[in-house]
Amino acid sequence: MADETIVNRIMSEYENMCAAAAEKRKKRVDEVNKKFPRLGEIDKEIFRRGLDNVNNILKNPEKKDEYNKDFKENLKKLENEKQKIINENNIPSDYDKYEYACDICGDTGYEPSGKRCKCFEQKLINEAYSMSNMADIIKSQNFDTFSFDYYSKESSDGLISPYENMVKIYNNCKSFCERFDTETKGMVFYGPTGLGKTFLSGAVAKELMDRGKTVVYLRAARLFSVYEDYKFGRNTDKNVIDNIYNTDLLIIDDLGTEVQDKKNLSFLFDVVNERTANGKKIIISTNLEISEITKLYSMRFTSRLYEYFMMYRFYGEDIRIQKLKNI
Repeated sequence: MADETIVNRIMSEYENMCAAAAEKRKKRVDEVNKKFPRLGEIDKEIFRRGLDNVNNILKNPEKKDEYNKDFKENLKKLENEKQKIINENNIPSDYDKYEYACDICGDTGYEPSGKRCKCFEQKLINEAYSMSNMADIIKSQNFDTFSFDYYSKESSDGLISPYENMVKIYNNCKSFCERFDTETKGMVFYGPTGLGKTFLSGAVAKELMDRGKTVVYLRAARLFSVYEDYKFGRNTDKNVIDNIYNTDLLIIDDLGTEVQDKKNLSFLFDVVNERTANGKKIIISTNLEISEITKLYSMRFTSRLYEYFMMYRFYGEDIRIQKLKNI
């Protein structure tokens, strides 16, 4: 059960989101109505006729069908007139629609069925793992903002160029999102630092969250500290551990930077085994090469990766160094 304080804070956030959507809609409608006053008049007339129809039915229920028929005929005429004005003046057809962050729940946190929306679950996840910066990260690190400019088109060592390699990985990440519900394997991003592994992990996270999936995004050190906190009673919220096993996508970033501990390795094995057995996907990113992964985590673990993950090696020149050179 989520903490009541957290739930109340999230509900307050939804209220603010709804108010902001209403304010933005009102601003758009007012601007259009100022240029085309008849549109505003039509909206008011539709509203008035709707009220009149309800009042007429309450006064004379036996004439319900007659009133409804008359109302629908007038409504159709008014809507046709409105649409004609919109078409003739190239007004965006959605100018009077609400723009919600989540189209499923309309920024209420709950689906029409009364079930808690996936976006609400994601907010709870963000709170549980201190992922409050997640929204800021995926605004700047997503498929639309990814740049191939930092990857050389020159080939060496018998490999395809870093550019060709990155295009391939990028496209496979997008395909991974497209076929997420039927995909049977996770992904491992490995290779030197500064080549876009974390960036693409964030891009996948954003794409799947936009599709209504839940994502737990943790650095390896944080993943194991969460486990330690729960194991030793420093955090008794079982949902924190359950989410690691059950969220739609688990992203483990910077594997290999954590303190090496046999208990951590056992937990990592368990998470990978349980999630793969239940068809739950994982993305692992690491600066280690395969030989180093084997040395730290065993051949058995590496074998598991090759069996249940698509392996993508990143190579090229560190992007951060390239940016510093251009300052």
